[in-house]
Amino acid sequence: MEEETKKKKNNKFKAFIHKNMIPAYTSIGIAAFFLTVMITAQVTTISKSEEVLNGKRESELADSLVSLQKEYDELKQKYDESQEIVEEYQTNSATNNSLIASMKKQVETLELLSGTTDVQGEGIIITLYDGNSSGALVHDSDVLTVINELRVAGAEAISVNNQRIITTSAIRCVGSVIQVNYQKVAAPFEIKAIGNAQYLESALTMRNGVVDALNGYGLKVTLTRESQLEIPKYDGVVTFNFAKQGE
Repeated sequence: MEEETKKKKNNKFKAFIHKNMIPAYTSIGIAAFFLTVMITAQVTTISKSEEVLNGKRESELADSLVSLQKEYDELKQKYDESQEIVEEYQTNSATNNSLIASMKKQVETLELLSGTTDVQGEGIIITLYDGNSSGALVHDSDVLTVINELRVAGAEAISVNNQRIITTSAIRCVGSVIQVNYQKVAAPFEIKAIGNAQYLESALTMRNGVVDALNGYGLKVTLTRESQLEIPKYDGVVTFNFAKQGE
């Protein structure tokens, strides 16, 4: 009887378990299944997002690399061009120095010819005075005669009362005075000329030359040689409105 009673109890317990616990396990299993699906979906989504982000970063890095490569190439080209210029200058430095020296000498010569620089050197001073006893006055033509003779004799620089004579200088009488470079100057007229002093003096004092002619007009003339003369530069402005360099 006792064994039958135990079997009945076991059968009832199993029936209870079968009736109540299996649905519970089934619910738990279903819940676990869906939870697993959701977790898997999230992991897949995260992985795909990372792939997209990684792809985007790689694209941006690639663009940056291309941009940096382009900037490097441009800088490298400029550097190479600069190096070529430096090398060319170094190679031709001797030639460049000779060229610069030659150009500088040409500029100095042009300044001397144009009268735009102070000059000094040996020469003569010839001074023209009005004739007190004769009443003769020095005219612009007398000054011009002396200047022309000095130029023919090789004078390299000339001034009248410290007015530098250049190619465009104007000398003319205005009343009792003479204008030189549009500046009024009065007697006595001191004419300085730089050049071979002996030759200049000989050209003016030759027989029946300029000095003899001026003395014949009743003017007083003095002439001295100088081992060192100073003639100032032309202080006016030279402009050319019509004359242009030929092609």
